[in-house]
Amino acid sequence: MQNKLIFKFWRRTHIKESTDTEIGTINTHEEEKDNHEWDNPLEFIFSLISNSVGLGNVWRFPYLAAKSGGGLYSILLSYTIYRFICYIGAFLIPYFILYFLIGAPIYYLELALGQFSSRGPATAFLLAKGWQGVGFAMIINSVLCMLYYNVIISWALFYFISSFRTNLLWKKCGYWWNDARCFVPGADSSSFRVNGTTYNCTEPQFLNRTEYLCEQINATDRVTATEQFFFQLLLNKSNKFEDFGRPRAYPAVSLLLAWIIVGACIIRGVKSSGKVAYFTAIFPYIVLLVLIIQSSLLNGAIQGIKYYVIPRWELVAKFETWQAAASQVFFSLGLSFGSLMAYSASNKFNNNFFRQMCIVVSCDCFTGVFAGFAVFATIGYLSTELKESVSKYADASGPGLAFITYPEAIAHMPASSLFSILFFLMLLALGLGSQFALTDVPITSILELFPRFKSQRELTVIITCVVSFLISLPFTCPGGIYLFELLNQYAANISMVVVGFFEVYVIAYVYGFNRFMNDVKMMLGKRAAEYYLFLTWCILSPIIMLVITFSNLWTSKQMSNGAGAGYEAYVDPGWSTIRSIGPSTDNGSSDDNNCPEKPRYIEAFTQNNAPRYDWGPKKSISHVGLYAYLKTVESKDVIVLDRIMNVSNDGYSNRSYQEDCISNKNAPQIPTERH
Repeated sequence: MQNKLIFKFWRRTHIKESTDTEIGTINTHEEEKDNHEWDNPLEFIFSLISNSVGLGNVWRFPYLAAKSGGGLYSILLSYTIYRFICYIGAFLIPYFILYFLIGAPIYYLELALGQFSSRGPATAFLLAKGWQGVGFAMIINSVLCMLYYNVIISWALFYFISSFRTNLLWKKCGYWWNDARCFVPGADSSSFRVNGTTYNCTEPQFLNRTEYLCEQINATDRVTATEQFFFQLLLNKSNKFEDFGRPRAYPAVSLLLAWIIVGACIIRGVKSSGKVAYFTAIFPYIVLLVLIIQSSLLNGAIQGIKYYVIPRWELVAKFETWQAAASQVFFSLGLSFGSLMAYSASNKFNNNFFRQMCIVVSCDCFTGVFAGFAVFATIGYLSTELKESVSKYADASGPGLAFITYPEAIAHMPASSLFSILFFLMLLALGLGSQFALTDVPITSILELFPRFKSQRELTVIITCVVSFLISLPFTCPGGIYLFELLNQYAANISMVVVGFFEVYVIAYVYGFNRFMNDVKMMLGKRAAEYYLFLTWCILSPIIMLVITFSNLWTSKQMSNGAGAGYEAYVDPGWSTIRSIGPSTDNGSSDDNNCPEKPRYIEAFTQNNAPRYDWGPKKSISHVGLYAYLKTVESKDVIVLDRIMNVSNDGYSNRSYQEDCISNKNAPQIPTERH
């Protein structure tokens, strides 16, 4: 046993003499075996657009913009820069500021890091050995979001299939899932409200009290047909989290179909998902344009648009507005999930990712604004038809907007089945584009961490999708909607900002801003956007993200659901809320008597913040300049062939390399840090 351990250690430290030709042959063979690149740059751009422009642009951005103060009045009515600054809305002020100071810089960082190293998040942070946990945190973010995000796609799939009918199933009552509380909203059937009190009769009946006995009722006493279709038929929602129940047939089968679609589209990686991206990136814009034209011609559309575009200035100074803007920026761009790294890792080394980033970020930034007109024009029409206030329907977000409010509006439109098919097909395209990228992260990570599976990608995809489906089954239970809301609150919110902070910190301060920009120069031939990135990465972004994180934790509240849709008001369990921040303790190690001039804790800190021996471009053709020494590194048994302690290239000096006093003095030393 002891001999085996000694031999294993010897294999890791012994230097096998090999010629450059032999090593080059090995590397070239492995790269050909792992040739996983985009067929053309256009597929990469469409995949990025499909990843970034997702469901959040349709239901999250318009809702946050309206809730946090509107904000497009300037775009519609101002023609000079001065008037634009004066009239720009309450939500768009923090949104565009955070987009420019946090969103775009981190987007640049993830694309550059993935393309330079040809690695996904699991191994990209080998550039600082002690910070590989940042990459794993991104994988956790991606997996959590992937699990509940596909649940939304399964709901859209259920609605899409249900739309192939002359009369939509949520258009009227009388089906087996409806009960006596069901009613169809409208001028002749809506409950009459006065001074905040709801009565079980219409306004004409209330005015003629002698003939009709109008009684005061609770909000749970009457439920629309659309609400019962979603909550009773599809979800079979329970009254509280504790009544979780068992998986239900309709959502479980829909979820299974959703995972089959995802697996089929990504089974060959970027070779297959890149082709699907042509549809998932372009089709939503066509449908949005059709919906905007169609909804703007409806009666009352202007009222909804006014609610959307007129700002409310008192909300600008509230931390909640900035927190909402930050979460929207991260969620919309797909930051801190690792999907951008996984996609860019399949690029050619000299691909101009900077130009592609500018295109995608611009598309994503204005798609939410674009979608808001379609959403609020439809809400304005619905409120006019039902003689309700716009704010009643504008308060809906997420599933409430996509699966209750919008279907309700579609049900009152002419050719309702056609527009229902188009709308839910658009939701499927938007959702699948993001889901492909999220699912690709754990798959890429498995293939990187376990290289023996690289030749079995199809099997890895199938196993990942099957396991993900089984883990996601709790979402199909009656209490699954509460679990969904919990993950939606925490898995796609402040955790993204925290991971983004450590991404920027590691690149700017641990690895070094100057060195990273030189890596960018190796790819693009220039240090693109250097001064802008220095200002954001090194100064503004970390400060802003810290403020947003701590303000979010300080103002966190217990999750709750108001009364409505046939359910009483419900407050989630206390364990579902972050209550306090506990300080972490980290005790240093004792000094090493054998190395008094450099204590072991300092040595550990130095080693952990240094790149691993094989950090650099993964492809041997890019092993030039500063990374020329990688040509002497074998992929299996060899670590380093000769010392490079005294090499100095492009201003980098290795004089600061210090030998590890614990390591084998007779073995060649590996460079541990560069400045």
